[in-house]
Amino acid sequence: MAGYQDLSEFERGVIVGAREMGHSIAKVEMKFGFSRTTISRVYREYRESGKTPNLRHRCGRKKIIQERDQRRLTRIIKRGRRATLLQIAADFNARSSTSVSVRTIQ
Repeated sequence: MAGYQDLSEFERGVIVGAREMGHSIAKVEMKFGFSRTTISRVYREYRESGKTPNLRHRCGRKKIIQERDQRRLTRIIKRGRRATLLQIAADFNARSSTSVSVRTIQ
């Protein structure tokens, strides 16, 4: 079981999402295996600040896309809600400093 500081952004999002949907701490604990303390800390932090920062600063891996590209990708997705993944990737790669590729699973 991961400790409070070792949680990824996704795991923190799972906790916040489950609590926002109205699930109790006990249900989140049973379903996902996080401790009650971890769940309450993450959710309290989210309620107080509106975000769930990861405390594992600089774990050694560089970011795949920079903040500027992240903001651009968000705008592309909001602009074309019904766009396919291939269309989004093509639009992103048209003007980005970082190129992304899409793998299809069949």
